[in-house]
Amino acid sequence: MIAALLAAALLATPDLRLVGALDVPKDIVVDGAPFGGISGVDYDRKADRWLMISDDRSDKAPARFFVGRLGYDARGVRGLRVEKPVPLRREDGSPFPSTAGEGERADAEALRIDPKTGDLVWSSEGDQPRGFDPSIRWMDRDGAAKSAIPTPDALRFDPAKASGARINQTFEGLSFSPDGRWLWLAMEAPLIQDGPAPSVSSGGLTRITRLDRDGKVSAQFAYRLDPVQAAPVKRSDNGVSEILAIDDHRLLVLERSGVEDGEGRFAFHCRLYLVELAGAQDIAGRQSLAAGDVRPLSKQLLVNFDRLPDTPATNLEAMAWGPKLSTGERSLVLFADDNFDPHQRG
Repeated sequence: MIAALLAAALLATPDLRLVGALDVPKDIVVDGAPFGGISGVDYDRKADRWLMISDDRSDKAPARFFVGRLGYDARGVRGLRVEKPVPLRREDGSPFPSTAGEGERADAEALRIDPKTGDLVWSSEGDQPRGFDPSIRWMDRDGAAKSAIPTPDALRFDPAKASGARINQTFEGLSFSPDGRWLWLAMEAPLIQDGPAPSVSSGGLTRITRLDRDGKVSAQFAYRLDPVQAAPVKRSDNGVSEILAIDDHRLLVLERSGVEDGEGRFAFHCRLYLVELAGAQDIAGRQSLAAGDVRPLSKQLLVNFDRLPDTPATNLEAMAWGPKLSTGERSLVLFADDNFDPHQRG
């Protein structure tokens, strides 16, 4: 599922309208790599190509991002053509292993193009059972590793102290500031010491961090998550699935709830928020948010995807600015992660 939203003006309140949605076929395979699990996306303006990273942990094919073309205009979305997969590579040049292999397994969740250099940066949620923390890495367009951004201490796994990141709820959102000076990083869920994860009855506080280009923490802010959006039969969650900078003081934040039914299938409930930095408290260095005595980022609901007509609820995890349309509007494109599930839209 791909949903295209158009911003007519990104002023005090962005004016968004739905242009169209596209159901992507389940049987796309390129060079032996099945297309799916899309968790991050960015648009290459120079090449007019979309880069789409998969969260496949090398189980179906080597961990990878895809390159393709997305056709759409002011009247709707026409189609997606996936051209090639690009394997993600470790520092020694080898591909990331599957469950059967040794070493860190990649769990890719976000991908961005550096507006200054054109290189790529991507995040992995980490591999705690094998001793690997969440990470952010630089790579070139061929997937070759270049360098790593140090993981802030507070965002690492720390099972011995029952603190730090929750497994599989870590580095979910990335966005460069428009000028490339800053890199924004969003945790999917609260740190263990910051309080419980969201439930049907209450939300939670997660962290959004601003890093400089060397990975040094410039500022960090609390973001208040919504409660889980429906009562589950089994598991449920709600967290940040992607972020996108508008300018120096505003972000778009995509929240996603997953609610499991009695048959083990998930329903998803997604909302898009406008977030303002003004008035928010810098919490960098603060050990815990559990007391709740912080001034979080302000948020304003822009889109509740449950309420869009003729648009089935999907697991929206990727979001990027696309080219302007003939109407002068700026396009905002969202991709869903189908989890390689034949019953899930994506």
